[in-house]
Amino acid sequence: MKTLRYVAIFTFCAGAMLLAAGLILTRGSEDGKADEEPFVAVTATPTSTPTETPTNAPTPTATPTPFDGKVSKLKIPRFNVDSAIEEVGLLPSNQLDTPHDPLKTGWYYIYDKPGFRGNAVFSAHVDYYPNIIGPFNKLKNSEIGDDIVVVMENGLEYKYRVIRKERYDVATIPMGDLIWPTNKPADTEWVTLITCGGEFRSATPGGPGEYLHRDVVVAERYQ
Repeated sequence: MKTLRYVAIFTFCAGAMLLAAGLILTRGSEDGKADEEPFVAVTATPTSTPTETPTNAPTPTATPTPFDGKVSKLKIPRFNVDSAIEEVGLLPSNQLDTPHDPLKTGWYYIYDKPGFRGNAVFSAHVDYYPNIIGPFNKLKNSEIGDDIVVVMENGLEYKYRVIRKERYDVATIPMGDLIWPTNKPADTEWVTLITCGGEFRSATPGGPGEYLHRDVVVAERYQ
């Protein structure tokens, strides 16, 4: 662009010089002597050089590094759940462990951590013998669009919105697909909440027993 500008200015100046020379030549008399009358010299009016306007391109914002500390709480505002987190893993039988404290929500630290664009898996009791109400007691009543909030130990909150809920038979629940969902878009982050549900089979009349189904809620992060 600068080279073209210089060529344009040179062409303009050269044209102005030829015009001035032509005026001088036409001032001569017919006998070849210069006319005594003074002539007015023509000078080129300088033009201002256009200034290139800088492009106001937005400055890219760096993606903040996810918090790599501990998970502190899980909240379900609709059901007034504000549960502390217990880190859980696998049993010797290679099955998922459950929270040892019936009032806490278990986070499977062996899988994805919230904030890292993965699928963090949580579980909690629906109830506990003889009369303890677990954090996921009303999880079966979740609706699409409900909020799930994960709180990290530094106070940072990750917010998720329920996108799916299912009930599975305990014998055929697809744990692999729930932990590593193949239908999760790579640029999204999920949490998967699992608890007991459905039919209850008591070991003794009025005593403890087991649920024959599992209720699962999946939520996608929006903030």
